[in-house]
Amino acid sequence: MRRYETIFITLAELSPEELDTVINRYKTIITSLNGVVVRVDIWGKRKLAYLIKKRHDGIYVLIDFVGESAVRAEFERNLKYDESILRYQSVKLSDTVNMEDIEREIADAEKEAVVDDVSSEDHEMEETKEDIQEDDVLQVEKPLTDVIEDAVTDNEKRGEE
Repeated sequence: MRRYETIFITLAELSPEELDTVINRYKTIITSLNGVVVRVDIWGKRKLAYLIKKRHDGIYVLIDFVGESAVRAEFERNLKYDESILRYQSVKLSDTVNMEDIEREIADAEKEAVVDDVSSEDHEMEETKEDIQEDDVLQVEKPLTDVIEDAVTDNEKRGEE
């Protein structure tokens, strides 16, 4: 088995759900031919260096996979006829692959993804906590300033009498 890396550019107008559908379709093609998807990396929407099919922008996606040359050929054949794909390029990373190393790499990537999800949730919770604290401070400060203003106006009225 060989290791390949394919980068393809999809239409920029695709919704996140449509993009997931496209990616899952190609992951299915790879796995159905006894290939293994090592990782999928969505680089996001970027401006193209030059017009491709009269388009200025596209969503870049990288798929790293292991398989025989027939897997790559079928994968590229499907990319070629997909109207949502603007351009693609495949690169052979290595001729031979140790599947134990690949499985370890996939497991590490999954652990990293879980850690990233947890840390982003923690960050969101901290932001929410800070927002709540700011709101509490504003709720306390506002009534205090009202009380102070009332006391000042009361003292002024007494001074006038």
